[in-house]
Amino acid sequence: MGIWEWIITGFGLLTGIAGVICSVTIPILVIGGIGFYLYKRNQQSLGYRQIAQQTWLNTTGTVLMSTTQSKRIGRSYQIHPVVIYQYIVNGQSYQSQTIKAGEQFLNVRVMGQAQATVARYPIGASVAVYYNPSNPSESALEI
Repeated sequence: MGIWEWIITGFGLLTGIAGVICSVTIPILVIGGIGFYLYKRNQQSLGYRQIAQQTWLNTTGTVLMSTTQSKRIGRSYQIHPVVIYQYIVNGQSYQSQTIKAGEQFLNVRVMGQAQATVARYPIGASVAVYYNPSNPSESALEI
């Protein structure tokens, strides 16, 4: 075997090893990155809810609209609840559709949960509304 054959064989071997390393490492990095992102968003959501539980006040509100909407994601559809409610703080009227405090950071829905949520908040129902006393327009039905 000549020197050029050794070099070509060695280069082919290194290329094969690099391909295997890349085919394993890149998916691990991508999945790990997604996992880390979801973890941080979950921590933000939990922290937000904890602050809401400790500092937010509550008032009574009225459900104005309660329905499900479907949203196309790729080839499938995701159904999510839409509950619009109105409440009054210090004589000022507010409307919101945030169901759970912190859902702007991470909102994971389980199949069938949308219908159960809408059933809990029928149109015209009187509901407890939790709101941020320093910003009453920030509210949620659940904390």
